[in-house]
Amino acid sequence: MSTLLNPTIEDIEQNPEVKSFIYQQIAEFEAFVTPQTIVAVVARDPKKLAIQYETEGRDFDLKELRKLYRIGIVLTEAGAKVEAEGVHEDIFEAIKLAKDNLLKELITIQDSVVSNQDRLIEINHYLQPPVLH
Repeated sequence: MSTLLNPTIEDIEQNPEVKSFIYQQIAEFEAFVTPQTIVAVVARDPKKLAIQYETEGRDFDLKELRKLYRIGIVLTEAGAKVEAEGVHEDIFEAIKLAKDNLLKELITIQDSVVSNQDRLIEINHYLQPPVLH
């Protein structure tokens, strides 16, 4: 669905180059998802960042905000949801930033769940020579 207010939606839905780039980027989540994970790439209104920027005391120009792409990537499974977004004047860079921010979030979650002992066991497993039968 595209609107004049949000041409980003049209880019995501209709532009084969953008769609291909999205598929390339979300492939990097393979280690963090299961077949039941739902991955959504969404276009968000960059003008809505004005309130956030104002609250944070950041300088911004509303006209410049309108020129930006604001892309969110959301992973959902079994009621759990993790998401991140990227904002940039280039749609490809906005998608990449969203992916990078989400990967950072996933790695942080993974690091808090996996213990040091589990990591050492995994490292030692890969350092052992293969056993031949």
